[in-house]
Amino acid sequence: MMLIQKMTHISKRSTREKLLSYLSLQALQKNDNQFTIPFNRQELADFLAVDRSAMSAELSRMQKEGLLEFHRSHFILHEPEYSL
Repeated sequence: MMLIQKMTHISKRSTREKLLSYLSLQALQKNDNQFTIPFNRQELADFLAVDRSAMSAELSRMQKEGLLEFHRSHFILHEPEYSL
């Protein structure tokens, strides 16, 4: 099951789409728009098959746009279509 979910995330075209796919699933699984992921930045980048620095830059852009907030591995999704 986890492998299928991972394939769903990494099959997305952009880093943003991969992040939103993964983070949205985490929110759904926790049944909350606030959650902590089991990865640090490098592990998340490896899991999503993206460059860590590009992923960090995309997370910062998404935070500036108000889609989410994060501190280390704790995330809060704000955008209605990506949160509960």
